[in-house]
Amino acid sequence: MIVLGCGYVGSRIARAALAEGRSVRVCARSTGKLAPLAALGAEIKYLDANVPKQLPVAVSSMAGCTVIYSIPPVSNLPPGMALRAALQAAYGAGAGCFIYFSSSGLYGAGPDDEVWIDEETPVAHDDPSMKNVVSDEQEIQSCNFDRVRFVTLRLAPVYGPGRGVRNRLTKGDYKLLDDGSHAISRIHVDDVVNVVKACEDRAVTKSTYLVADDEPTTQRDYATWLCERMGIPLPPSRALYEPGAPRVAHRNRRVRNTKLKTELGLTLRYPTFREGEAAIEAELAAVA
Repeated sequence: MIVLGCGYVGSRIARAALAEGRSVRVCARSTGKLAPLAALGAEIKYLDANVPKQLPVAVSSMAGCTVIYSIPPVSNLPPGMALRAALQAAYGAGAGCFIYFSSSGLYGAGPDDEVWIDEETPVAHDDPSMKNVVSDEQEIQSCNFDRVRFVTLRLAPVYGPGRGVRNRLTKGDYKLLDDGSHAISRIHVDDVVNVVKACEDRAVTKSTYLVADDEPTTQRDYATWLCERMGIPLPPSRALYEPGAPRVAHRNRRVRNTKLKTELGLTLRYPTFREGEAAIEAELAAVA
């Protein structure tokens, strides 16, 4: 496995692959942060996606591997250029599967709390912050390389130990938007790991999946449950449209994950935030 842009999610995937005895290469600009993976046996490579000629080196010499593309949109190159270079590099190196981490935030920057989205829901084309994500997905759909299976995963916000609402509540930088009634979905990082495994085993080329748990909630319901669990007060709120302050984007939605589970034969380890947060508590306690 090769993880391009190995951050929070990529590191968790790399750890799982190393635990299975796989050869793993992790690539990022901040290679110092990857030292714990090197200690577990991962190969570390420096990669700056702003320099596309580095990509063939990053994916070389591992024919048949799975390439995970977890690089945020590269805004100082023409749209889709970095991903196109990665696709070409993966094909030239003989990769077997290429999994692109996209976003479930492709459906507009304003709340739409009653509407469920799935893979057939049209994405928004008037959201400047998402234009490079749209371009990257288009690169994959237009790619005609054979021998490589291409899979797009539109991830809901990922939470887990050290990341998510719990972490932000601890830091004191989490706020409810309006009255907290806006819909949110999320996915536990370990379920992302399992989705990647299922895609390697069963996904057909150019398939796209929305990745979220079984139970969308409101922001207030999630925060209330978690604050009671942590023994802290509810966080303050702010308006989406606040005079003199920048407008807050709200790209979260009620995500329907039916296609993910049926086509990949997948059962989520943490079908709701309650199981996921309990697992986080157990992991943090074990570390402590």
